[in-house]
This record gives sequence, structure tokens and C-alpha cells, in this order.
Amino acid sequence: MKFSALIRIGAAIAVVAVIAAAGAAFALLHGRANTLGLAQPAHRSPAASPPANDPLAEACPRPAMPSGSPAGAAGLWTVQPGSVVGYRAHEKFAELPSPHEAVARTQQVAGWILVKVSGQVQIETGCIAVDVRTLNSVDQLPGFNTADRDRSARDMLGAIGHPYVIFQPYPAAFALNPSSGEVQHATLAGDLEISGVTRSASFALDLRLADGQLSAAGACTVQVGDFGIEVPEEAGGFVQVDPRITLEISLLLGRS
Repeated sequence: MKFSALIRIGAAIAVVAVIAAAGAAFALLHGRANTLGLAQPAHRSPAASPPANDPLAEACPRPAMPSGSPAGAAGLWTVQPGSVVGYRAHEKFAELPSPHEAVARTQQVAGWILVKVSGQVQIETGCIAVDVRTLNSVDQLPGFNTADRDRSARDMLGAIGHPYVIFQPYPAAFALNPSSGEVQHATLAGDLEISGVTRSASFALDLRLADGQLSAAGACTVQVGDFGIEVPEEAGGFVQVDPRITLEISLLLGRS
């Protein structure tokens, strides 16, 4: 075979390889799940009181409240339908050219915050619980069934013995104006419990108070090793998972 023919064959192989790599990269990007954002204000029916002995609600028992309705934004706000919580993790498959983001979400979230108003909207205390047994993958990965990872994720989180991730915010004040409905960027710190281990954590949030609804959306990145969790790794290094996992929330709260 002539040298020029070899060059043409090599060039053709290189072009095919570039096209294949570009196609794989496009598929990875196309399958990437968008980050959670603020829930849009809408007319919604308030969530009904949870039934007696509801385990998810009991993970965040409501505080005793005095009779009467506090004025304005003050009082007890509870998580409403449409709230979504999940995680985002970087994983690398040996046969794919670039890292992929594993994303799983659930609407099985309950809880409340207690608010007072003294010039600013102030969170006095609160509790948000998520049932990690109900997390389902929402990303897409060419050639793979991403739902197959959900059992591994539940095992990683120790969901059998510790089915709930719980966040209890520290007291904090926010310059929220219900008449303008403007979005405020803020940080909310608190105690985060995962797999029975509690550590301090901070969420970077967008907050909006409008139409009698309080929306909060944002994320917090945690080192799962701090909670005694080891990320799953397939034999032979087929898949590697970054132990820094991002928790994402989009909560809608209404006056109880």
C-alpha cells in the first residue's frame, strides 16, 4: 500500500474518532439535568395536614403554636406540594470521554420554618426532611439505564437505617419585600443530618416572598466522607464518583 493511501486512511480514522467523541460529548451534555430553580408563583391549594403517624412528617414534628394568626409574614410556614429536593454528583465511566453528572430527585419532602418579623423577615428555627428512599435518577446517559444507580445510592446513604436527610436552619434574617416579589440571594446555615451523622452546612439560596408564598432554591456541596459515607466504585474502576456531592432544593412554603 502506498504511503499516500496510508495517510488518507489514517486521516479518515481520525475524522471518525473526532466525530464519535463529539457525538458522545453532545449526548452527555444533552442528558444533563438542569439545576433546580425557584418555583413560579401560582394559585395553589395549601397542603393538607399530614395524617397521623406519617413517618416523614414525624421526622420534623411541628412546634406548638399559640392560638390566633400572627400578622404579615410571621408564623409557621410549611412545605407545600411542588417542592423538589435531590443531589448532583460527578461520575466518570471508563468507556466515556468525559465526566457525567448523576442527578436524582424526589418530591417526598416535608417540614416547616418558624418566622418572625422585626424590620426583616427572620427565621427563628425550622426543620426540613427528605425521604432518600424515594430518590430517582432524572439524568440521561447514552447506553446506560441511570435508574440502575438508585439502589447503590440508597445503600450509600444508609437509607434502610436512616431514611431521612434532615436540615435544621440556624436563626437568620432576610431583607424580603413581599410587595415587590424581588429575589434575594442569601446564605442559610444549619445542621445537616445524613445517614445519622450531623454536620454544619450552608446553602446558597435564592429567596422570594410573593403572593403569600415563600420560595427557596439553591444548593449546598458536601464532602460525604464527613458523614461517614463512602461513594460506590465499581470493580476495575469502571465508574468513579466524586465524593463531593451537591444537594439541590426548590422549596415552596405557605402559611400554615
